[in-house]
Amino acid sequence: MVATHHDRQLEETVLSTFNQAHLEDVETLRVLVVEGIAYIDGHIGNYRAKKAVTRLAASAPGLRKVVNRSRVVPAALVHDEALVERVRRCIQSYPLLRSGPISVRCREGVIELSGTVDRPSLRLHAEDAVWSVRGVCQVLNRLQVSYASVSEEREVGQHLEQHLQCCLGVAPWQISVEVERGTACLRGKVPSQPLRQLAEDLVRWHPHIRDVVNRLIAEEPSSHDHHLTAS
Repeated sequence: MVATHHDRQLEETVLSTFNQAHLEDVETLRVLVVEGIAYIDGHIGNYRAKKAVTRLAASAPGLRKVVNRSRVVPAALVHDEALVERVRRCIQSYPLLRSGPISVRCREGVIELSGTVDRPSLRLHAEDAVWSVRGVCQVLNRLQVSYASVSEEREVGQHLEQHLQCCLGVAPWQISVEVERGTACLRGKVPSQPLRQLAEDLVRWHPHIRDVVNRLIAEEPSSHDHHLTAS
């Protein structure tokens, strides 16, 4: 009985947080809290609002996890031509997105972006901007990232080195990452073969990286070393 009462209190807390943030369509959302996990159902007007719901729910004290099962359902269907115009105006409202040619197409509420942008962050920024337009049901982001300058790629390499050092728990001098025209070359040593593969996977996920050359050496002890240790 105590656990059930505690869950109801959390449900009221989460709903109160939504109301205080003046979220649209908040009246359609349902919250169920079980063992510290909040399950959110209902529908919401756009993807940005859905992300806001998850963030607000997670801020409630006492919750261990948020499972947002709400569906993105535009309040009213918008004609494709009108939606394209809305998206174009939204993109043009961001100065950083004006420099690259971005093409917008729409079919039944699904927006397709194509063209080039200068940096990987702008590719993600453009997609996020489109999701904020009411009436968008889905975004197909086919934007390409133009090759960065040497200084920018050096910064990407340094960022990836720091990321790998943190994720793999290795010393700064053990791994180096050089990026040239979208290809990352990994050099150095890691403690095991699984960490060697993990390092490659982590680098491939970076939006600027098109390919990875993995020259890392896995320092797994040989069977002979194991035998000597056992002796």
